[in-house]
Amino acid sequence: MRDDYDKFKTQNAEILAIAPHSLERTRKYWTSHSLLFPCLADQERTVFKLYDVRSRLLSLGQRPGLYIIDTDGALRFAHVGSQQWHIPSNERVLARLDEMARPADNK
Repeated sequence: MRDDYDKFKTQNAEILAIAPHSLERTRKYWTSHSLLFPCLADQERTVFKLYDVRSRLLSLGQRPGLYIIDTDGALRFAHVGSQQWHIPSNERVLARLDEMARPADNK
């Protein structure tokens, strides 16, 4: 998402990442990778549990989740991967945002 951050901003999307690590570890990672969007350090995995994105027996670490929530607070897209690398492409997410931005009669 970092590489296409400007495209997400053009779509009026706000990105919020959630990391299953301590605040210090998350801050170091964010700083070293020059990430522009905010990140919540969720070492206790509170938010992961709320969205039912829990690690499973065969998953190698924290499973990824990606959600699009519209300005009314409605969930418009959800993806939960079975492994860390199972995430939708930026192109797929941007296409979904584009669909959401079109008037209902043009969809």
